[in-house]
Amino acid sequence: MWRLGVKWDLVNGQHFPAALSGGMAENEEEAILTLKKRIFVGVGAIMAVLALVVAIVVFLLVHRVEGEYFDSNGCRIHYTVEGQGEPVILVHGVAANADLNWRYPGVIRALSKDFKVIAFDLRGHGLSGKPHEVEKYGIQMVEDIVRLMDHLHIQKAHVAGYSLGGFLLLKLLATHPDRVASAAICAAGWKNPDDPSPLPNPYTAPKADAREWLEASFSAPVASTSKSLFHRVRNAVGDRLMDKTAKKALKQKYAELAVTEAELKAIRVPAICFIGTQDGFLFLARDLRAHMPGIEFCQIVGAGHFTTPFRRVFKTDLRDFFIRHRNLAQ
Repeated sequence: MWRLGVKWDLVNGQHFPAALSGGMAENEEEAILTLKKRIFVGVGAIMAVLALVVAIVVFLLVHRVEGEYFDSNGCRIHYTVEGQGEPVILVHGVAANADLNWRYPGVIRALSKDFKVIAFDLRGHGLSGKPHEVEKYGIQMVEDIVRLMDHLHIQKAHVAGYSLGGFLLLKLLATHPDRVASAAICAAGWKNPDDPSPLPNPYTAPKADAREWLEASFSAPVASTSKSLFHRVRNAVGDRLMDKTAKKALKQKYAELAVTEAELKAIRVPAICFIGTQDGFLFLARDLRAHMPGIEFCQIVGAGHFTTPFRRVFKTDLRDFFIRHRNLAQ
């Protein structure tokens, strides 16, 4: 309350001149105005960073390093060749492309210092053809690797496959072992064809106990294995990268990529399996190690299905593995 130019503090029972109170009010207004300016600048900075991130993501999704094409039994396949030396063929995962899986994480750059690196887009992906017929997928995707080698006059090559590419590579080892000098199965593993459970979600961290994971696989439908924000974003990006009809046709042919236990045990090609400890395929990778004779096994601590290609240890150990098996591609 005001009385005779004096402001009375009703709470503390004190009084002080109105002029002094007015100065304090002005200081408070200036402080509030300064705070508003800082908030505005901070929000603007955050929006600028988000815009930059979106621009980078869009660039990575849209920009491609264009190479050459060849006809693989009626399907146009895009590929690039970089570096000199023994050939290394890189096979990417589902709903991705060769650049996203291998180039941007730096794998192509790391390997091309010592090898001739050939990276191609799977049929249904990237710059390659996208047939809608179901019969155009499955084993035909494995044969694309062989046809690419024939097109480039390569009798034998080192091969690395990631996720779906790893399963394709495993089938290649079972059907054309004479064409593979050494094999790196990355972010993938082996699933017994007699096991009726669905594939685990690779983007969900594996359970601590394999039996707990198996029970969850049997009890949960495939469509509800994960509802994580990352998985939904990953699916949304995948839907933009891949023709939906082609994706559906591809999935209907997954069963053709199955490898029996007898076929797995018969493989004698030098091989290694790379898997992140946070990859949902961890137990499939461990099953691969348990049933495939002589396979090397490399667990990357803390890496997930998406992050493994970016890990330096992955790129270094992959390169070292292929170097150790030079002269086998003669």
